[in-house]
Amino acid sequence: MIKLHFPFVNLPQEFVTLLKSNLSVTNSSGPILEMIGPNRALLSILESAFKEFDTGRGLEKVIMTLGWSNFRDRMASVYISKSIYGEFPSKTDMELVEDIKLIENRFTDHSVNSYSRLFLFGFYLKLANFEIQHREDNKFLEIKIPEELGAMLKLSQGRSERIDWLILILVHFNSYFGEKTLMNHLVAGKKFEELYAQMPKEDQQIMGQNLMAYGASIQESDIFLYEKV
Repeated sequence: MIKLHFPFVNLPQEFVTLLKSNLSVTNSSGPILEMIGPNRALLSILESAFKEFDTGRGLEKVIMTLGWSNFRDRMASVYISKSIYGEFPSKTDMELVEDIKLIENRFTDHSVNSYSRLFLFGFYLKLANFEIQHREDNKFLEIKIPEELGAMLKLSQGRSERIDWLILILVHFNSYFGEKTLMNHLVAGKKFEELYAQMPKEDQQIMGQNLMAYGASIQESDIFLYEKV
């Protein structure tokens, strides 16, 4: 899997910004509508897709009724449906985000829950896998997150706000070193820079390209400018 080159995915700017924001504890629809509202085309698409929940008081009331998490999941399904079928749907479909929710649930104990970084990561992976399968003309190719990463994350201290980046880095290290060796390195307190330096140049290049593809897709470059993940 790791030899795959992760694609750049043109993710929707407003949705990405919301997923990177501290919204899961908000009781107000204000911050969400502030991001969505200026894009009149998007607002129209969402009003149509969420029509089944509209009691005549508009999208603001729909958001407050559903809550941020449920609205977020259903909003993601709108974009996924567009990617699959080529047009925006007339209603939301929670089945389209089941695999994303599984990723979120797998690692939720290691993330800061007031952000939707895990959901953002899963959203990227879903659309990236569509891109890879189309690019390679192989519906079985996909980016997978190894089960053993859960044990590795337990070694970290506290919760990570940018859990998506941490998982991505561990995926590449695990692919090269293998589970046992990587676990030994992590237990010994080896820094990521030390582990990266031990990788062959080809693996370093693939890792760097994949991290940059993800960063560009979620419109985030500062991860390459600062040391802490």
